[in-house]
Amino acid sequence: MRIKHLLFLLMALPLAFVSCKESEQIVDEVKNPTVAITVGEATETSITFTITSTDADEVKYLVVESTEATPTATEVLTNGAAVEANTEAGCYIDELEAETEYTIVAAAKNSKAVVKAEAKMATKGNGEEPVPPTPGEFDVEFTAQDAYVAYYGDMYSAAYNYYIVLSDNGVELTENDIDFKDNSTYYLIDLYATDAAENNNFTVPNGTYKADSTSAAGTFGLGDYGAGLSIVEGVPTYYIYAAGEVVVSDNKIVATITMEDGQKHQITYEGSLYFGEGGDTPNPPAQDFEATHTATKWLWGGSSSYGNKYAVMGDNFSIDVHFPAKYATQTYLEQQTYIWTSTTWFGYNDFENEFTTRSFKVDGTDVAVDGGAAVVTATGDEYHIELTLEGRDGFVYMIQYDGKLDDKGEVVDDNSPVAFTYMSKGTYTSSFWCYQYELTNEKGDTMTLYINDTQGNETNIYTDDSFIWTTRDYCYYAGDFSTHGIVVNGMSYDAISGAMNLSSDGAGTISFTMTLNFTNGTSREFSFAGKIGQENTGGEVTKLATPSVSGIVSGNAATISWQEIAGAKNYTVTLNGGNAKTVETAYITYQNLDWETTYSVSVVANPADTAVNTASDPGTATFTTEANPGGGEGGGNTGGESFENWVFDASLNMGAGIITVTDGSHTVEFTLNQVGGGKFYIFDNGVLNITKVVVNGVETTDASGTVDMSSNNSYYIVLDCYINGVHYTGTSNNPVA
Repeated sequence: MRIKHLLFLLMALPLAFVSCKESEQIVDEVKNPTVAITVGEATETSITFTITSTDADEVKYLVVESTEATPTATEVLTNGAAVEANTEAGCYIDELEAETEYTIVAAAKNSKAVVKAEAKMATKGNGEEPVPPTPGEFDVEFTAQDAYVAYYGDMYSAAYNYYIVLSDNGVELTENDIDFKDNSTYYLIDLYATDAAENNNFTVPNGTYKADSTSAAGTFGLGDYGAGLSIVEGVPTYYIYAAGEVVVSDNKIVATITMEDGQKHQITYEGSLYFGEGGDTPNPPAQDFEATHTATKWLWGGSSSYGNKYAVMGDNFSIDVHFPAKYATQTYLEQQTYIWTSTTWFGYNDFENEFTTRSFKVDGTDVAVDGGAAVVTATGDEYHIELTLEGRDGFVYMIQYDGKLDDKGEVVDDNSPVAFTYMSKGTYTSSFWCYQYELTNEKGDTMTLYINDTQGNETNIYTDDSFIWTTRDYCYYAGDFSTHGIVVNGMSYDAISGAMNLSSDGAGTISFTMTLNFTNGTSREFSFAGKIGQENTGGEVTKLATPSVSGIVSGNAATISWQEIAGAKNYTVTLNGGNAKTVETAYITYQNLDWETTYSVSVVANPADTAVNTASDPGTATFTTEANPGGGEGGGNTGGESFENWVFDASLNMGAGIITVTDGSHTVEFTLNQVGGGKFYIFDNGVLNITKVVVNGVETTDASGTVDMSSNNSYYIVLDCYINGVHYTGTSNNPVA
């Protein structure tokens, strides 16, 4: 089994800041943030370190050579890589120069302050060996009891690839793959050697292998294939490799690995590393299975990437079989002899006179298949089908079916539909390349749903087509879904096939109808309609939570903020009982207020789905602006910068589709999805859309409103929009075309 990339690309997301004097008045107490850097290990080309922060809304870092100018906190927060705030975040930087000193700069901010920390680290010189660890230095010392080896040769790399899984409880072999067991620990080592298995008696070659992401000889993998995995009561915990080495000697492996969180693991295995000429060492069968089976169901499972799928089941066994689309439909199968083929070729349905298997389970144990044949004959719509399958466990399985295709027959179990009312937010399961959702209802029915990570995320599922059920291990192709942990009326069910039609509004509200076929021969329909992550009670409308409002004052400006409210589309903010504004962010900035004046502000959360929620009660707060440092008597608009009735010049870059408005000291750029006359809407999905807003070189997502290229061929620019909570209005001095 190959695990997908477990690391996310870090992207710098610029935010707007409100500067505050030392005399700023706190409406609600906010603690200053803290940030600290703890250096870790260094290699010739990489360094590891840990960033610890508290009371922070945002934490980012930059790494530069020490000969360069040290970045400011603002530069770090604008251009740096983000890490999780208020925790210990492990960091790993590679592709560095050998024997070079680097400066690590971390910055943290909240609504009250910005702080910065610095540390220096140097990479090792070329050929310099790491200092050997001392006893007791490791955070985790793990002794593996089992080693599974899969050999890929030079199929995917110039070096010879040995894929090693060290564990305390072994792996389960499934068809052409492996599966992990519950309450077990695994370390996955993707090792690259200079020599082939044929020259090493089909064992792992001796040598020292360094952590690297290049797949070069003498390395083991980072990135896609560098991780440990611990599964406790079905909950996985991952350890992502950052640096280290693996030493292989006769019948022994010692791996010393530093994880991304800074912890050091030592993994030791002593035992046979022989994996045989087949490339894998399969576990022996747990018992002698019966070699002949009678199928009682041959049910339609829908179209798949491997052809057309059927779920075949009988007493204590079940199997998925796929036939080319040109020969198979829901109730028809071409009469001929088909030869088994491997499933490693994506798009199997282009093949001729072949079939394949994706999942074969006998007495609850998965069996891998290495060969076989299917003989199909029929009289009318009554079929006689014989499957002969060569199991990797050494047995030949003979499966016979007589009857109609997709004939569910008499249902021996209650098959009434099940409607779920709650669907949890998705949790990424990197071993299976999918998102995991938990579904429940008031009756106690449950289901775990897996959606491939190209169509699912934490808060939404996207689809332009139907989904087809597949085994849990393979839920990583578009169109794949899988299920687990199905309990209805206190009875557990295992699915073997199924299909799901799903619609989505793009904002986390989905609706699906799913039909599943079970190993006991029954089928059932499941459904869900509502918002992911909140209770959907089928008609009961609830009020959104009340925002808790706070803020800070600086001079005659104030930034008001509140917590994000689940289920809210946007927020209506009212100042002194009037001047209401609607924003999608959880904060708003007021400028040019009256000096030394007390204001009241209220915030109402508006529902994204009025069928589920109503608007919240208003959250309120009061604040008082500071005294005019110039001695003025209030009156407002005597300090700061106003962009209402703004006087500006405008220009249009036709090639880039960018409108630029500026008064010489303040510049805003609007990127259009197409160039032409008319009213453009910021961050809308319509024909005339503004897709990007940049203020003084910093991109922002806190913007709404319109930019109008008005009047015939003159094209004066007319603004009426909010950017970073500030109202911009005015007409350009000049036309742009």
